Amino acid sequence: MLEHTKKPLTDAGSVFLGVVCQQATLKEVKAVLEAKGCTIREEKPALPPVEERNWLTPEEVFPHFHAGDKIIGLRYRENMTQKQLAEKAGISVQNLSHIEHGRRSIGKEMAKRLAKVLNTDWRLLLE
Repeated sequence: MLEHTKKPLTDAGSVFLGVVCQQATLKEVKAVLEAKGCTIREEKPALPPVEERNWLTPEEVFPHFHAGDKIIGLRYRENMTQKQLAEKAGISVQNLSHIEHGRRSIGKEMAKRLAKVLNTDWRLLLE
């Protein structure tokens, strides 16, 4: 039979945990960790220079990507035209076109209306 160890397996130092998940799940993870007595400190790690990495961030690959691009992709996924989406969301085709081309920003209420029609989470459109 194995003997119990007399010293803890880890000291009381810091443990860094990288979590990539949806916002709702992140809240649940934080709640569990805080309930266990952990201190949560959110930091965005500094990236090494591009020359030292064998990967790129989405922002580096698509520097001009905006919420309108997401709407275009979601609209194609749902097999909808601009006119169909605009009618179902209760906005003008011109307004939708301006949003899709990045000439107009999306507010919270507009994101909710579009997301409902596009079957997605409205917060995705505000990122």
